[in-house]
Amino acid sequence: MSLKQILTLNSTERVWQLPFFAALGVALVLSIGGYYQRLDLGLIAMIGVMAFLYTPNTPIYHKMAVVMCCSFGISLSFLLGLLTHIFPPSAPFVIGIVAMSSSILVRYYDLGAPGYFFFVFAALLGSFFPFETKDFIFLVGLVCIGGMIANLMAFLYSLSVIYIFKNALPKPVPQRGHLGFEVVVVDSFIMGFFVGLALFLGQFLALERSYWVAVSCTVIMQGITLNSVWNKQIQRIVGTLVGCFFAWFLLGIKFEAWEFVLLMAFLVFMTEYVVFRNYALAMVFITPYVTYLAEATNFMNYDANLLVKARLEDVIVGSILGLMGGFVIYKPYLRAGFDKIAKFIFKIKFS
Repeated sequence: MSLKQILTLNSTERVWQLPFFAALGVALVLSIGGYYQRLDLGLIAMIGVMAFLYTPNTPIYHKMAVVMCCSFGISLSFLLGLLTHIFPPSAPFVIGIVAMSSSILVRYYDLGAPGYFFFVFAALLGSFFPFETKDFIFLVGLVCIGGMIANLMAFLYSLSVIYIFKNALPKPVPQRGHLGFEVVVVDSFIMGFFVGLALFLGQFLALERSYWVAVSCTVIMQGITLNSVWNKQIQRIVGTLVGCFFAWFLLGIKFEAWEFVLLMAFLVFMTEYVVFRNYALAMVFITPYVTYLAEATNFMNYDANLLVKARLEDVIVGSILGLMGGFVIYKPYLRAGFDKIAKFIFKIKFS
């Protein structure tokens, strides 16, 4: 991939209202947290708001159904992550199951971007947030509140693009399962295996913030072709390098509550506005906001140098694992074993 390809801004059908309402939802939950002087809880609720990003360009009844189901899925994924605190060695297995299951559902219903990422991310955050079991119901409730906000934003967004601006008229609902068993189930099975392996390896190597290894692996493996996996890896590393310096700069600043709300809304807006135009540029903005999200329990009480260093190390390891997984998915002689196992486990036929 050339420097020109990395810097090129591509055209996209995504309208400006989607990043706007995504940022508005984030600003709303963080403002409530800021009002009660608990921005850390607002950040946890923000996990649920991410369900809004799954809003498809389909009729409004389908839009709302998809966002409601994704809200439930993200809340459930977060709960499953929390439950790994009861038996920590189970975390790689549970995260792998979440990755596989969410990928199967996303591909079966052809939801597209952001794919299975936020389901896995929610599970990882639940698994690594240092909370006690007595707080689990309260924490899941916060994520559910974020999911409610996501549904409200999806409704307002739908009214905006269909009846006011009329710049994103609905398309037909995608046919379920049309991608076929190989893509829906076998690819998802391989993804789940490598995401779980990434988490296991990060823990085995005792990496600081080892969950970033699994996060990086999750993102890289969402490529459509082997070439796009490789391209996405380069763009992710380049974008993350720049984003880490941006994050390091921001993490060194002590923001007032209202300043932090505006900052997060800006970062989310810019991420969603440019993600389909230029993935490397999107990583510059997403790196700080997911870092704040992942550090919700240490809000404004962390070592910026340590966080950035750990993030860079884990991204490199996770990207390498993601590329390996990409090779397995797109090379028939490598995926043959996974293919047989998946067909043995899943007795499913797709129309």
